[in-house]
Amino acid sequence: MFDKDLYNYPIEKVLEALGARKGPGKDMWFSPFRDETRASLHINREKNLWNDFGLGQGGSIVQLVMLTRRCSCREAEAFITALAPCKYERPEPAAPKSEIKTVRDIRSDYLVNYLQKRKIPLELARQYLKEVIVRNPQKGMNFTLLGFPNNMGGYALNAPSGFKSTTKAAVTTINTEGKMSVTPCAKSVAVFEGFFDFLSWQVMQSNKTPSCDVVVLNSVNNFQKATAFIGAHDKIMGFLDNDEAGQKCQTALERLFPGKVTDMSDLYGKYNDLNEMLQDSRGYTAEMKLTPNI
Repeated sequence: MFDKDLYNYPIEKVLEALGARKGPGKDMWFSPFRDETRASLHINREKNLWNDFGLGQGGSIVQLVMLTRRCSCREAEAFITALAPCKYERPEPAAPKSEIKTVRDIRSDYLVNYLQKRKIPLELARQYLKEVIVRNPQKGMNFTLLGFPNNMGGYALNAPSGFKSTTKAAVTTINTEGKMSVTPCAKSVAVFEGFFDFLSWQVMQSNKTPSCDVVVLNSVNNFQKATAFIGAHDKIMGFLDNDEAGQKCQTALERLFPGKVTDMSDLYGKYNDLNEMLQDSRGYTAEMKLTPNI
């Protein structure tokens, strides 16, 4: 039997032992499964997990070795054990987790002003977002954040300071009535990285409710959790960021669903994302009145 701490052996050292090369992006590596010119494998160092956007698959360091060396689970464990016998690095004890104290409708001037800066009408924001007060036990302070509900009952959190977090890592799927739903109801689906891009799309369409089904990943790391919902549609529109992570996610979409995907990023080509373009666009204000979809 192998020590369970084997799974805590640093994933970067496993990748190096497998001959993989570090990519230019943060926590990005060139996949050890194939030759490639753009790094497509992302690692989560805290959880010691990996996700290959090109392959559409991820997992533990043992699965990484199994796929790369095409070997059994026991052989993969033996490979990792041989890297540093009996010298596994245990993760540091986790800091006390922040606790949600209050969830309510958006009312704080602090957040209202932030929404105005991002050109998101308050009426639209209140339809999809909540004001979430979180207690940080380490600092002994409360923080007031924007919270976007996800399919696991958690929230993607965002603050004017630039702080981003999540209470549970999950995607958010929304139907054409503007309601969260895990059941597809349209033939088309729009895929966004974050909720500000989704809301910006709503503003630009001048609609309170989406014209098709919607997936908000809340992080490109959640891509695999959305593939079943996305794949249930005939037409897929990718409104992903114009950065390395966003375009790798777009590439993964196109590989998984050939012939069904349209890359919409050309619409905001000189900007990183839809909200950045909205903020720079004339004629759009946070006082806009949106109409229901007909």
